[in-house]
Amino acid sequence: MGTEGIAVSATHVAWVEHGSTETSAVVRTRATGETRRIPLGDQWTGNLRIGLQGNHLIYGLPGGFAAKTPDPLYALTAYDLTTDTRTKLLDHVTSSALSPDGVFYARGGTAAHGEGLYRVGTDGGVAPSASLVAGTGEPTSLALVGHDIPEVIDLSRGGGRNLTWTLSRKNADVTATLRHVRTGKTEVLRFTVTTSSGFTSQWDGSLDGSQLTAYNGDYVWEMSASPLNGVGPTLTASGTFKVVRSPAAPHDFNDNGTPDLLARDTSGRLWRSDSHLAIHEGENELVGGGWNTYDRIEATGDIGGATTGDLVARDTAGVLWLYLGKGDGTFATRSRVGGGWDTYDQIAAGSDLTNDGRADLLATDKSGVLWLYKGTGDWRAPFASRTRVGGGWGVYNQLTATGDIGGAASGDLVARDTAGVLWLYLGKGDGTFATRTRIGSGWDTYRYTVGIGDADSDGHPDLFAYTDYGSYYYPGTGDWRAPFGTRRSGSLPVTDPAHTSLA
Repeated sequence: MGTEGIAVSATHVAWVEHGSTETSAVVRTRATGETRRIPLGDQWTGNLRIGLQGNHLIYGLPGGFAAKTPDPLYALTAYDLTTDTRTKLLDHVTSSALSPDGVFYARGGTAAHGEGLYRVGTDGGVAPSASLVAGTGEPTSLALVGHDIPEVIDLSRGGGRNLTWTLSRKNADVTATLRHVRTGKTEVLRFTVTTSSGFTSQWDGSLDGSQLTAYNGDYVWEMSASPLNGVGPTLTASGTFKVVRSPAAPHDFNDNGTPDLLARDTSGRLWRSDSHLAIHEGENELVGGGWNTYDRIEATGDIGGATTGDLVARDTAGVLWLYLGKGDGTFATRSRVGGGWDTYDQIAAGSDLTNDGRADLLATDKSGVLWLYKGTGDWRAPFASRTRVGGGWGVYNQLTATGDIGGAASGDLVARDTAGVLWLYLGKGDGTFATRTRIGSGWDTYRYTVGIGDADSDGHPDLFAYTDYGSYYYPGTGDWRAPFGTRRSGSLPVTDPAHTSLA
């Protein structure tokens, strides 16, 4: 190839001309002086190189390997001056030279054989071809060099992590999808180039366009990279990983690490709302109908020995029933815990009060005595025989088990008296409580308070509160002297706003 698009052979002379609307190669037959013009493109291509090999004009535009837009001139092409046919020799060309004995060599690459030095020749003077003389070991097509997707991603404290795919070159349009195997829910990632060929996305630990926090369990990742220069096919790759959290959120019914809120409407339908949505807006899901047979529903945390939360419900005959969570937001068929539970005015569950790793249950009878039902971890007999905690609890019209909001290891309890004052009872870890501490007044404005667990992923359990005109959540601080921060507006998107109970 000559400089600035000039080439000479024993039979022809060729050069490049740039017109106002197109670029052409002009070829003159030396014996006859005949001149012909061969259109090459409609753009100015000042770096275009041409060569002559027998009855073929060879042309190509260097720079295609790193280009970010396609151009047919990037391919090293042979034009048959006899038949007017074009044959692609290389997918891209970097440089070229003519040997002293008239052999044409080009530095470039093909998707089939990769990068290297190619010899261009003709098969009996008819069909041009390029054969690899010396390869560099580099691929011409996009290739996945490596990735940093670990086998296990721990999302215990919320947030996410960087996920990086390293390619053989950076001029690519990359997309990746994370798919939860059990539910089929996905998240599509957006990328930035962080190194010479590393494509990184900050996965925030969400799914479905940030409408869900990521479920625990098995995932498949699928990556697709399209070459921006049009050289080579689209690269696809896939792999697997697992999301885990430790420990599991106590009121998590769908195994995604964030606690859920249960609400029953006046029609007896039970709804589940992820606390992620209850805080950040969103829709909740129908669990099922027929729940108006119960006068009390209480989320218990894991009392059945699985990783997701369960609930208990008391019917109007005083029978307590256990619903084991299935881990997908629904519940297994109920099992009978026992009768006589209509003797209790208040039931509070979901806290580990005995510091044994199992959720316990509290209940106040109509004479004001508080009783502890220690969790066993066995769903067939989820509670041990009751033990008396103390009397005088009849002054309270609402008890809420909150988990550890005081900064100790065991669960705590908040109680609202008839004057609307909220009191904190710090758990001692043996099923009893320290002397109460006044938190504040005006809590009688709320119809329900629910210890939903850590809804904002800061490591401290929070409190959800509901009125007839709005819903709020109080972020936990971890400081028993001021266990809740300033309330924030929440969203409880239940179809019927007149709730008969929350849990």
